[in-house]
Amino acid sequence: MSKKLLKREIVDAVDFLLEDTSVLEQGDIQNIELDLLEAYHDHPFTLYTGKRLDDMVESVKENGILSPIIVLKKDNNYEILSGHNRVNAARLVNLKIVPCIVKENLTDKEAYTYVIETNLMQRSFSDLLPTEKALVLKIRYEKIASQGKRNDLKNEIDRLNQGIIEKENKAEDKTDSRKELGKEYSLSSASIARYLRLNELSDSWKQEVDNGKIGLTMAVDLSYLPKEIQEYLYQQCEALELSLKPSDAKMLHLMNRQEDLNREMVTTYLLNLKKPKMKEYQNIKLSQSIYQKFFQDKAKEEAEGIIEKALKIYFKEYIGQ
Repeated sequence: MSKKLLKREIVDAVDFLLEDTSVLEQGDIQNIELDLLEAYHDHPFTLYTGKRLDDMVESVKENGILSPIIVLKKDNNYEILSGHNRVNAARLVNLKIVPCIVKENLTDKEAYTYVIETNLMQRSFSDLLPTEKALVLKIRYEKIASQGKRNDLKNEIDRLNQGIIEKENKAEDKTDSRKELGKEYSLSSASIARYLRLNELSDSWKQEVDNGKIGLTMAVDLSYLPKEIQEYLYQQCEALELSLKPSDAKMLHLMNRQEDLNREMVTTYLLNLKKPKMKEYQNIKLSQSIYQKFFQDKAKEEAEGIIEKALKIYFKEYIGQ
């Protein structure tokens, strides 16, 4: 890949989050003890695992930390803004000291911007987990909303907040801003609105989404429940060994819209799911040999009467009913 193209991709990643953000400034590099570094207190991205982690560990083992860690000076230690994966790899190979660029006196917003931007520089948007995408889109949308742009997306989100999930019409003529938005994110406005709802999920259900155990539409329905009820629902599903279906999430969503769900209502709903489903009606056929033995010369109504009497005797004598 050419340097020009690589630079463009990095800038695109930053622009993707904040349109007017410039490339991160550099600073003096200091060698800092690894034990003094701690993860950012609200780090929203997962650490590398598998081959990606193995490759980084091998690289750090052979070459050390080539790109300095960006940290924020705290009272007695340093909070990592960029480089959580490099620090993790450094710990795995037992490094004691790592090169760092130290930032001081950043606002919470500025510090968080470093965390988000640098992660997007290192990973493409498509590589992020669903809830990570949701967070990035939330930050981006808040900036768009504050500038009064793209009312079509706002309308989509308003509809979704009201519990209205519509199928998209592919033949629908999109507005210019909607076309532009699609190019930025490779997502439709409806899909973006759904991702934004993931930010309203409890931590347990977010984990289910990222693990691929529940889909986006089901997650959206669950996101309308109060977080306390979401967490109680998750715990009860675990205790009862129940797996919710999308139809269950939809029903709970509708129930909550009619009347605020409480724990008792959730428990009752789940216990009903646990009960074996009984068929309202089942047509039972007699075998040819039984029919010929007992009912060959009987009319249908007479045969049914005999079967009913026989069953009453059976249940009374042998079942005790």
